[in-house]
Amino acid sequence: MPEKTVLPAPPMQVAALRPLEEVSTIEEYRERYFVPLRIREKTSFTMNAETLEILRSVLQDLHERVSMVSYIDNIIREHLRAHRELLNQASAKQRRKTTIPL
Repeated sequence: MPEKTVLPAPPMQVAALRPLEEVSTIEEYRERYFVPLRIREKTSFTMNAETLEILRSVLQDLHERVSMVSYIDNIIREHLRAHRELLNQASAKQRRKTTIPL
């Protein structure tokens, strides 16, 4: 029987990582959040309709051509990068030391 070839998962496409300094101009905001992404594996989720409408208004009022999916993904990824250390430390404390205590 031939061996199965395991291919690595394709790298995730993310907006260019920049230091987590505060955004102070609309140009910096555009560079950070209005970056188009090609999302290979899509999923659906539910979010507050009011929040979605605010995000829609931002894109429309600024005449941005980036997709809503890319905008939301960039916001979430930036949030996770900003809080990576805190989340990693908290989750490490929650993990069980031994999965199967025999």
